[in-house]
Amino acid sequence: MTDMADPYNADMKQQKRDADWLYACMYANYSIPKKCTCGGTITVKTDERGRNYYVCKVFEDDSLHIRHSCLDAIEEEVDMLKCQYREEVSLRRKLQDEVEEMRKDIQELKNLLMRGR
Repeated sequence: MTDMADPYNADMKQQKRDADWLYACMYANYSIPKKCTCGGTITVKTDERGRNYYVCKVFEDDSLHIRHSCLDAIEEEVDMLKCQYREEVSLRRKLQDEVEEMRKDIQELKNLLMRGR
């Protein structure tokens, strides 16, 4: 059993938090944000023209906080889903082709066994 005060574990946990933080910062203005780069929570606000935005609760226009159009974020999410769907369809077709080849091989083996009797 590992000791929770183990410096190695503490260091690994900190590295994981840092990596998670870098991911959040890197994709801060892409798709639907989960949290702001400052660590703040995200809310949906409407501007004077009626457009909705994902905005950090403590938003200041200093490039350190998120303010991302809801429409753009949803379009980006849909684009990601389309890409994932295309990959899944491609993988499924490949697997179906492999299963069909295996069926043919199995049938061939059955035929060889039947002839050998």
